[in-house]
Formats: sequence, C-alpha cells, structure tokens
Amino acid sequence: MLRYMRLVSPAICGLLFCVTSCLGAAALPACAQGGKAFLPCELSFDWKQSELPSGASPYRDETLRVEFRSPQHSTYLIRGFSDGDHMLRVRFSPTQGGLWTYRVTSTISRYDNQESTFSVAESGSPGFVGVANVRHWWTTNKQPHLWVAAGIPFLDVDQSAMETWLAARKHDGFTHIRGTLLASHGKLKPLDANSEPNPAYFADLDGKVLAADQLGLTLDLILADNGVVASGVLTDFATRDPLVRYLVARYGALNVTWQGIQEFEDVQNSRPLLKGIAESLNKYDTFHHPLSTGARDTSSALLPDGWMNYLIEASPHPELGAVEHQFTALPEIHLVQATTPDDFRHELWNCTTNGEYPSVSYEALQNSANVKAVQVWAHVMADTRHWELEPYFDVDGARATGLNEVEYLAYAQTPGIVEVTLPKHKYNPVWVNPISGEEIPLKNYKGEVFSHQTPNSAHDWVLQVPREGHKESMLRSYRFESEDPPVQEPELDAAKVPYQIADPAGDVLNSAIPTLYGVKLTKKNRATRQMQYVWWGEIVASGEGARVLAIGPSGTLTVPKVLLKQPSSTLNMRVLAINANGKAYEVDQVFRLEP
Repeated sequence: MLRYMRLVSPAICGLLFCVTSCLGAAALPACAQGGKAFLPCELSFDWKQSELPSGASPYRDETLRVEFRSPQHSTYLIRGFSDGDHMLRVRFSPTQGGLWTYRVTSTISRYDNQESTFSVAESGSPGFVGVANVRHWWTTNKQPHLWVAAGIPFLDVDQSAMETWLAARKHDGFTHIRGTLLASHGKLKPLDANSEPNPAYFADLDGKVLAADQLGLTLDLILADNGVVASGVLTDFATRDPLVRYLVARYGALNVTWQGIQEFEDVQNSRPLLKGIAESLNKYDTFHHPLSTGARDTSSALLPDGWMNYLIEASPHPELGAVEHQFTALPEIHLVQATTPDDFRHELWNCTTNGEYPSVSYEALQNSANVKAVQVWAHVMADTRHWELEPYFDVDGARATGLNEVEYLAYAQTPGIVEVTLPKHKYNPVWVNPISGEEIPLKNYKGEVFSHQTPNSAHDWVLQVPREGHKESMLRSYRFESEDPPVQEPELDAAKVPYQIADPAGDVLNSAIPTLYGVKLTKKNRATRQMQYVWWGEIVASGEGARVLAIGPSGTLTVPKVLLKQPSSTLNMRVLAINANGKAYEVDQVFRLEP
C-alpha cells in the first residue's frame, strides 16, 4: 500500500516545493500544489553536503528519483537533476487528470521512501507528438499533427526578444521550435572545467525553452553542436551518460523530440557515439519521445542500428528526399537550406511533395517574404489530410502529393501546363499563389485528366484538387487512417532494373581524387523519362555506415575522408533510383580503393 504523508517538516516545506533557483531559472508550477495534464510541474529538494554519501556527486550520481503513478496505475520514473546551490529538481508532466501519487527514492535519507499525492486537472492539451501512419505524426489524443519547425539559437537571443519571436512564430503557423541544448559558440559555456553543467547557462536556457513550451510549441532539441562534440565530452560513457541523464531530467518532461548531434556525417566514430546517446535516452526518457539526429545530408544511413524512429534530411536537392521516401518507412523532416525567397519557396514545396515535413532556419526567417511563404504553406496544408498524403506521380509539369480519390496537391516550380491524371470524380480545383496566398478557384471538374495552364508565368504556383464534399464526409465517418499507407520493396533484379553503373568504370577507384560517376539508361520508355538517382557508399571495415556520395545521373564524387580509415579498402556502392511512376530500384557494385 502507498503511504500518504508530508515529505518534510513544515520548516523546510517552502524550500522543497520552491520552483525558482537562486539564479532565477524560469518558474514552473509546483506539482504538490496541483498540476495540469501534459503541462510540466516541478518538485524541488534542498540538501546539505553532510547528507550525501562520502564521495557522492549530486550531478554524476543518481541522487534522487521519483516514481509517479497515474490514476490508471501507469508509472513514470523521473530522475532529479542538480541545479546549483544545493538544490535538486524533478520535472514531470502528468499524462491525464485525476489523483496522482509519487514515491521518492534518494541517497539523502530524509527524502528516501517518502510518498505523497497531488491532483491533476485536464488542460485541453493534445499531448505529446509521436509517430503515426508510418510516415506522419499525431499527438497523444490520436489527432493529426502538422509538423513545421522554426530554428533559433537559444542563447543568442535575450529573453524578451525570444518571447516576441516565439509569439510571432506561433501566429505564423509554426508548431515546432528547433534549437541546440549544448552550444559551444556563446558567451556562456554549457559545461565547466570538470565537464559538469554550468548553472548560469542552463538558467538562461530554461527561460527560452520553457517560454516555447508554455505557448504549446513542440521543442526539437539537438543535444550538442559540432563544437561540443569535438570537445570529446560525449565520447566516453563516463561523461556522456550523466550528461544525457541531466538533459533528459531537465527537458524530457516537455513536449520534445530528440535530434542527436548537429551533423553526424563528418564526425569520426559518430555511429557508435549516436548509438550510445540513444541507449542513454531510451534508458532515462520515460516518455520515449521521438528520436533522430541532425545531418548534413540524411540520417537514414544510421537506420540499420535500429534506434531512430524518424529521419532528418537536409539536401538542397529534392531528389534525395524523393528517392529516400520510397526506400524508408519513417517520417522525414527536411531542413530547408535556402534563404532567398524564390529558392526558399521551391525547397519548401518540393519537400512537401516528397512527403516530408519542413524545418526552417533562423536565418531564412529574417526575410519577411519567407515568413509569408510559410504562412501560406501552413494555411494550405491545414486544409488537407496531410497525415495521409503520399507522393503522387500521375502528373506532368509539376510535382505532387495526394490521397487517392480524396485530394491532390501539385507544385509547379516552373510555370506552364500542369496535367494531373485523376480517378473520375467531381473535384473543386483552385490555384494558390505561394507568394501571397491569393486563391483562384476554377470551375468544378469531373473527368480523368485535368490539364490547365498556371495563371501566369511570373512565378511558381500551387494547385489544389480536392473533393470537398467527400473530405467533409470522411471527417465524420473515418478514423485517423482511411487507407493503408503504401510501402514498396525496391526492385533488385538486374534484368528488370532500367539502368547500369557506367562510371566509375572497372572495379578500381582512386579515393584521393574526384571520380566521374554516371548511369547508363538501358530501358527508355514513358516510365524512365524521368529518373531520380542517389549514390551511396559504404566501407564496411570503417564501421561508420553509409554516406551519400552524389545525387543525380552524372557528375564527380569523392569518397568522404571519414570512411577512409585504412589505406586500401573496399567500397560498396549503391545507386538507388525511382522512375517517373515512383517505382524504386537498386543497383550495387563493389570497388577496390587505391590511394
């Protein structure tokens, strides 16, 4: 039986449930005074040096943890974190309303085995973001979630400016904020000379992170930038594990997604490093928030290790996301690289037709035209069943996504005639100007091949082709999924694959110089009129996994130095491709590397 009692004497009760440290960290409500579902609350525990076991560290050791139990008897184990000035804090977000209980386990004897209760009210929050429908997102209440993220360097912006910026992003339609927890470039350093958290740094960081959380924005948290990774603090388990435990304890109660390190591709031994980080995250994150890593090209190279449940892709070439979507079965986030308005819109809408969700840089949002483009995008996507849209290939003059017999969304980067082949139904087509949001409705259409010229040739256009009446009825009668999401197996039979590797010729490749690459199309037909290629390379002996070598049918490539751990190695090259109908193919070839 649980015992319900006060944790400490009335003399120190105020300290125990205090939520503000001496450094002025952002305040959270005290759990003991009542919480709200899916909103964080906090318990605070003061301690004296004499209360710790000899040689114990409140940071490196698990000094205190709390097991929370819901009204339905689900349990959540939360570790405390040291917050300076002899204070331990526990942050928790209850997942439902009702009476919760909690039990403290601590090496500080006056807190050990103490139990109590607190009441939780419903908040109206949809809950935490999670993976749904293979490649899409929903929240705990099983409602669809539209992921669109805005990046910001948390500690480069003061608190007042941050709050103004966050309110503007919320107004623009953003649902996520992306930033780095351990950043090496600011005036304040995240860690001290002993590789332990700097309380002043985290007090400042808390203000920014909690301000975003209080607006209902999901936080996409990169654990460390490349500078922190280069310092080696994450390399050894002895320093990495308590640091990850600390970050999870401090921020894991929020609505977050984890994004590993900034860019893993050029980091030596990043594969075991990220696997180790993931093991610690899975151990300490009781809510099991979505997990991936930042990437220069794509995080999909790490899929064989089994710890990711979504992908991050950052290539400015839309072919990478298009091809990858047909070879993977996870949600994918595209980091938009462009900052100039035309290129920004092109990248934003091309990633959307790939079936990806966008994450926009802080630099891009300094341009008001890009902010307007996101507002238009969010308005258009909110009117779709975005959680079921998949790339659609029966289109000319544009790239498209759609839900079969329900709605279609085409993006014409180059103005001209857009032709979409459709199941025969009545549709309600409309052109949307992606710059201004202006809508130009067309006459209702009933047929099988919709063909129409873009309204003008001055810029790109978006074409929506929905069955509005059918969509309305679906909202009343269908559950989250109206059909099974498509997942295909790539064609590996050389007799059926319509291309071959023409370059590099032979079976020897010079790893020290740029090398020509190219494919030879062996079958020319309507399906192969448009092919998209991604070239991958892996040196198994390096242990680093695969890397993107090149994109497109031809050009020059260089084997990444991070793979070249031995003077002579064997490179396994894979050329993945899709045709105009979205059919996926794979061709493999082995090369002996010579310096």
